[in-house]
Amino acid sequence: MDDAKLKQILQDTDVPEADPNAQKRAVNVSVQAFKEHQQKKQKKFQGFSILSRLMGNSNSENGRDPMEQLSNKRLIQGGAVLMAGVTFIALPMAYNQTQDKVAEMSYVTAAPDITNAPGTETAAPSYVKAIEKMREDDGHRAISKDKSNTTVLADALGPKEKKAEMRVENEAFAVSPAPTGGALMQGVLGFASPPQQAMKRMVAPLKQTRKRIAMPMPSDDSAPSYYQDEGRDKFEAFEVNPFKQVAAEPVSTFSVDVDTASYSFMRRQLNNGQLPQKDAVRIEELVNYFDYNYALPKSKSEPFKPTVTLTDSPWAEGKKLMHVGIKGYEMNDVQPDSNLVFLLDVSGSMNSPDKLPLLKNSMKLLLDTLKPDDTVSIVTYASGTGVALGPTKVSDQSKIMGALNNLRSGGGTAGAAGINLAYDMAEQNFNDEAVNRVILATDGDFNVGIRDHEELKNFVKRKRKTGIFLSVLGFGQGNYNDQMMQALAQNGNGVAAYIDSLSEARKVLVEEATSSLFPIAKDVKIQVEFNPEAVAEYRLVGYETRALNREDFNNDKVDAGDIGAGHTVSAIYEITPVGSGAGSVDPLRYSTAKNVEDAKADTDFSGELAFLKIRYKLPQENKSKLIAMPVTSNLEGTAGTEQNFATAVAGFGQLLQGGEHVSEDFTYDDVIALAKRNKGEDDFGYRAEFINLVRLAKSADR
Repeated sequence: MDDAKLKQILQDTDVPEADPNAQKRAVNVSVQAFKEHQQKKQKKFQGFSILSRLMGNSNSENGRDPMEQLSNKRLIQGGAVLMAGVTFIALPMAYNQTQDKVAEMSYVTAAPDITNAPGTETAAPSYVKAIEKMREDDGHRAISKDKSNTTVLADALGPKEKKAEMRVENEAFAVSPAPTGGALMQGVLGFASPPQQAMKRMVAPLKQTRKRIAMPMPSDDSAPSYYQDEGRDKFEAFEVNPFKQVAAEPVSTFSVDVDTASYSFMRRQLNNGQLPQKDAVRIEELVNYFDYNYALPKSKSEPFKPTVTLTDSPWAEGKKLMHVGIKGYEMNDVQPDSNLVFLLDVSGSMNSPDKLPLLKNSMKLLLDTLKPDDTVSIVTYASGTGVALGPTKVSDQSKIMGALNNLRSGGGTAGAAGINLAYDMAEQNFNDEAVNRVILATDGDFNVGIRDHEELKNFVKRKRKTGIFLSVLGFGQGNYNDQMMQALAQNGNGVAAYIDSLSEARKVLVEEATSSLFPIAKDVKIQVEFNPEAVAEYRLVGYETRALNREDFNNDKVDAGDIGAGHTVSAIYEITPVGSGAGSVDPLRYSTAKNVEDAKADTDFSGELAFLKIRYKLPQENKSKLIAMPVTSNLEGTAGTEQNFATAVAGFGQLLQGGEHVSEDFTYDDVIALAKRNKGEDDFGYRAEFINLVRLAKSADR
């Protein structure tokens, strides 16, 4: 039977329900077979010390065999599989975390680093050489990570005379024997004495299920790179915006935000069957993930035109939603030149298919959007930094592709040093007439050099004054540092996106390449002043991490968000009209009738709800410009399909955050109904995907 047919049979085979007793017996048989085989060997494979420490080759404190303890403490899931007339037992192992002696667990992520793992100090030179060889061998396969948050140990291809092939397939772990000696290990953790060749042919896991081998992990941030941190995703904590009384605080000021990282991370969590953590849900990034058909400006000298509508709130009776939308000027056939530096994280934490391999494929997609005369450089960082590719014209595709294909992961994460080197490369090839940008691709885990957020932010702030911007692409989960990435992108005049799939990479780097790479306005701020005669209270839905002080609006030294060509930005205010009886805050007894700080006594503002102001700078300028317009009551009921879909997304985000400001009657079903009625044009299926995500959240929230 050829490999392809065998692989297809494995993938199409349904695994039966697990029988715990049968599984335990099979494990015992497997371990016993392994022990007997080991005793027959005249010479141990020199790298066995690693596995012996994982398995335990001596009795435990209570005198029981380590595998017996494992079978009692872990629920073994899986079943028997009959394959090609060869009888063996496949035991997909599901290590459910239980109360164990190891309070905090992490998992092997990269065979290149396993020689430095705790307890492997006596690893024999032949195994070390095998691993070193693997670093240079395209045959080694990186770990994978699936929706069970699991990893797979990489293949290790060593010298021919002492080849050790390590595979974790179908939640099983096996090592084929070296040609010059007996098998190192067969049947451990999943197979009872399988034939050598059958095991070597197993390439794909059944039903994409994979498990990992556990090792104790240090509790501090000094954990070496062979660990895959679990549950350590970092997000900036924030409090949901409250309602504010217009009489006491009539002005709201914030920076625009075109980042989308929160949406794609939320999507990944829901596809994994779990709700995202509250701080991972930034409503403005959920809303701004979608493109909206707002009015377009006529020239790039005034790069956007605001669209304001007013409608009833679907989640709070008596309240209304004021929707502010802007769409950036679109470049048609004119694309600026580009001087791009790819700053790529190749540390040990990136050794996973959803990290470095996905990163490399994403960069290849981006190359297709650039012009032949554009320039690309590649800087890498791990324990140290290096230049993988000097400034190279995009027309030299083979050279760029070769540099990307040769990237390997391993070591620490000297992110700060990498950023410094990347800026140096950008400065060396700086072009006054081009877009000069560093694109950082990482999981955000900096553990070597500067790690302080403020210090890194200040460094990036200084560098942006040279005309070099910084954008950030996030990958992976488990130790994903969103907080660091947001800080760098916001202060580097760039965008932050999270790449959870090649489809998302295509959306960000191909479909939205012009908006992601080419700015049309920088330091864009929005300020709304509410009329206390018409509006009793308000709250801004989202933008908690983008709030500005009132005085920051007119201060051109205060940084704010940037907008790229064709970008859309939406902001939603929930307001309580005066006299509606829907207020959440009691009115002040001694407040004045209206704010007269800047108003003339004889001016009538009775028809106005608010006054909208937008301040921005053109990309090559340092003095801001102003767009201003009144928001009048005759906008009532003007919200259309685009605004209503954005409202559905905002409602969904609030439910994910706990629904502090939505009524108990507003549910996921209401979000689905509102989104379906207002899906509109959906050429790429993103809005249909959103509706499905709401259904997943409904199931996960039960």
